[in-house]
Amino acid sequence: MRSGRHGAARPPVGVLIQQDRVDFALFALIIVVALLSMVFTGPGSAVFWLALVPIVATGVLVFRRIEHLSRLELRDADFL
Repeated sequence: MRSGRHGAARPPVGVLIQQDRVDFALFALIIVVALLSMVFTGPGSAVFWLALVPIVATGVLVFRRIEHLSRLELRDADFL
């Protein structure tokens, strides 16, 4: 079994986003550009459906980045 803190409180998501504002701003830009292309092309276009790929991928990347930052924050708190 792994040793360590169980049930440790995670930092708020807003704090984690403030640590990497540039990364999350780029994620938001990717989503906005994909949504704009979806709005201007309409559901009959292949571009509309291909724009779903970066939206889903960016959502996964945001989730993984928040998880990584929270693990780093918890690890740094253990050293205090």
